[in-house]
Order: sequence, then structure tokens, then C-alpha cells
Amino acid sequence: MTNTQPQPPTIRPEPSALSAQTSSATHQSPSAATSTQVLHNLQHQHLWTSLLTHTIPTPLPSSTKRQTQTHAVTLVSGIPPHRVYTHPDEQLWMLENGIREDDLRPERMFVIPTAHGQAWSLATMAAVFDDLPRVAGGLVEYGHGESGDDEMERKLTRYYEKREMARESREWGSQRLLLAMVDRGMGGDGTVAYYVVQEGEVKPRQN
Repeated sequence: MTNTQPQPPTIRPEPSALSAQTSSATHQSPSAATSTQVLHNLQHQHLWTSLLTHTIPTPLPSSTKRQTQTHAVTLVSGIPPHRVYTHPDEQLWMLENGIREDDLRPERMFVIPTAHGQAWSLATMAAVFDDLPRVAGGLVEYGHGESGDDEMERKLTRYYEKREMARESREWGSQRLLLAMVDRGMGGDGTVAYYVVQEGEVKPRQN
């Protein structure tokens, strides 16, 4: 007579925080899952803080010129630990006035979450830039940080005053954001790549 011992129940590992969040968001829409993955990547891999999500209505890309349809694009915004981009003219002004990038408070940046192979159009991107001032209005733009040096504080005060004037005149470039692309294709490992996208023409850097 064979003595059969009962087998212990199979214990499956708990899904990771990202898998759980992405799985939950997928039940809503693929774009929600992409936004969740990008937000998780910014928070845990790139150490962004004060993360928020925003919704912008944009025109759907279409080959027909019938009635215009719209869909919602989700943006993610947050404050990175370091500056993401500095305009060449702004960089020159900082050098002339003895200010380093490390002296500045990190700025709130906006990110468009996308997946590899996702269709985009110039009309959609233009709609995002058009609505960006409304979305950014009232948000805390800069991270925290104090130099503790009176002379540097005076320099920074002049810088932020100049920054506001340059924003109005677009002397230091126009609006910019990051395009986050998630690799989900065949063999893709879910890596997120980030690209700087700017509105209008961009002055080239001089080495």
C-alpha cells in the first residue's frame, strides 16, 4: 500500500507594485496603464517628487476631414531632483552672472506618456502645448532649496526676475516638456526612454 503524503499548496509570489498598478489601470484603458508605468518609473527610478496627473482634450488623428473628434491625453508632472534642460541663451546668462545649475531650484516638468508604436500627430502635440498654460496654472513650479548665501540669494533673485521676463518674451525658448516612450513591443522589456520636446524652433547649442 502506497503512503501518499499531501502536497503543500503552491504559493505564488505577490506581483510587484508596478505590476499591480499597471494591471489595475489596464482595466480602464491602455493609456491609463502607460501613464501609471511612467509615473512609477519617474518616482522610483528617477526620484521625482510632487507627482500629479492631468488630462488634456486633444483632436484624434484621422484621415478624414469630417466632424472633429477629440480624446483625452494624460500628462504626468513632477519635480525632478536635477534640472532636465537649460536653453543655450539662459545658460550663457547664468555663466555671466556666476550662477550654476546646481544653485537653481528644480522646476516642475510635464511628461507625455506614450508607448512604442503609438500614433501621434502634430495636431495632437499642438493641442497639448496650447492647453499646457491652463494645466500648469496655479501649480508650484519650483522645488525647495535655499543657498544660505546672501550674495547668491541676490543673484538668484535677479535670475528669477529675468526668467519671468524671458518667459513672456520667449527669449529663452518656448514651452517644453518630456515625451516618455515605453517599449512594449515584441521583446521589449518595458524600458522608458525620455525625449525633450519643444514648441516651435529651437536655437542650436554652440560648443
